Amino acid sequence: MFKISEFSQLTNISPRMLRHYDKLDLLKPEIVHQDNNYRYYTAEQINQANRILSLKNVGIPLKEIKTLLENKHDQTNYLANHRKRLETELAEKKLQLAYLNWLEEKKKSPEKTGMNYPIETKKMNDLLVLTYRQNVTSYYEEEQLWQQLFTTIRSEDLSTLGQSIAVFHQATSKNIDIEVMVSIPESLKHIYPDTKTFSPGLIASVVTNGSYASMPIIHADMDNWLKVNEYALSGNVFNIYHSSPANEDREEYYITEVCYPIEKPFNQH
Repeated sequence: MFKISEFSQLTNISPRMLRHYDKLDLLKPEIVHQDNNYRYYTAEQINQANRILSLKNVGIPLKEIKTLLENKHDQTNYLANHRKRLETELAEKKLQLAYLNWLEEKKKSPEKTGMNYPIETKKMNDLLVLTYRQNVTSYYEEEQLWQQLFTTIRSEDLSTLGQSIAVFHQATSKNIDIEVMVSIPESLKHIYPDTKTFSPGLIASVVTNGSYASMPIIHADMDNWLKVNEYALSGNVFNIYHSSPANEDREEYYITEVCYPIEKPFNQH
């Protein structure tokens, strides 16, 4: 028989933790003297202590260790699932560290190009939209496309319109292929036979405000974010205009959501 201090030295478990294990019914002393509350452990309990420490050292909570020791037939499945959880957490931490390294490198840059906004991944619902698409020679000509689109919409329907979106299909040295679209309610589908369904699916998006002059920096940062998080672009980049020159006079009030349709490369599925 070993006193608690002796058992502590043999197992490398502090007396305080041994008392805690006792309260959890995880590792109870073989004998507790009622008159002085002295605790005594047996040699056989050393192996039990070792099993507890082995499970604790791989991150299994004490309350779950108790259940595992009582149901040994469940240990194989539990440990396999615990391994998957640890591997997932490790992969997430590695991505966070890679992203942190990138942000720290950008902070060292003499240019103020670091991102100060979060990138969100989300599933975007399908939208019923009216569209107008044309090749232009400058992004500044996008406004003309919006004007053309709105000439096709009845004035009485303007108050029912939803999101305004610009999709950037392709750009060459001479032309930029832009499609502007606005979502409409299903109740107006019979009025506009040329409607289509916009289905971006999973996207990475960032909401920014202010002048569109910052867009090249945002796109460069988004490209880096995709690489760090091991995503691939699965469609055309698009902007959602929550507030734009159409309804705001001052640039600082422009609110733009830059969206990248994304997917994991096939070999990572």
